[in-house]
Amino acid sequence: MLKDAVWLAKKEYQYQWRAFIATFIACLFIGTSTGFLLLGSDGSGIQEFSVFIHRYIVDLFFVGVAPSFATFFMAKPYLSFQNAKQNPYGKRMAVLRSLPVPVSVLSLSRIILMLSTLVIMSLAFYGMMGMVLFGIMRSSFDFLTVSEFLIFGFFWFGFAMIAGGISPYIEYGMKGTMLHILPYLYMGVFVVVEVILMVNGVGIVETSLDIVKSIGWTSALISLAVGVIGCYGWNQLLKNRLENRDYL
Repeated sequence: MLKDAVWLAKKEYQYQWRAFIATFIACLFIGTSTGFLLLGSDGSGIQEFSVFIHRYIVDLFFVGVAPSFATFFMAKPYLSFQNAKQNPYGKRMAVLRSLPVPVSVLSLSRIILMLSTLVIMSLAFYGMMGMVLFGIMRSSFDFLTVSEFLIFGFFWFGFAMIAGGISPYIEYGMKGTMLHILPYLYMGVFVVVEVILMVNGVGIVETSLDIVKSIGWTSALISLAVGVIGCYGWNQLLKNRLENRDYL
């Protein structure tokens, strides 16, 4: 089953190679921008942020944008509402469901595709961020070590697994328009939570850095463990959805 699922995931990369490259380049740019934001306006680090909008933008990148690394967010369905309305992912799954392929293999292939994409895009994101922090702006060592940065990256990767793991379910288990509706709802919740936190002078990324510095690798391992459990749950939900959805 695993071999067949991996084969299907590879075919998806071949089919969407343009969207893959465009998404990878976008992640490089986002990672570079985030690296400079983490340094703060004076290069003294995120702990010194005093402007709410600066703290909000940093939180936006990690909470709002990073989960999208689990999919090809530069693909046409994500960039065009009209294209999404045509439900291209659902049509593709309808073709796959017509083949003698078990639903368990189809759902697993989508999860493998999601996880491999998340790994590749996260490497681009955190790689460029690390280059800015420790290669270009050496002042980063004053508030963050390389080890802490790695823990920080794994901590947020676990979160991306949980939040981004829903992408296969949205793409192949729901209507195409949900590719645009659900992200707006997600961002709406994020804005409400962020405003509440900012009023109290709390930043999500700031807090995560404090956690990383306090308990180290334990925080990353817990986050990754929760992420794995989340991906398993999304896989089960997608499997059940594919078994019961009528694609005719």
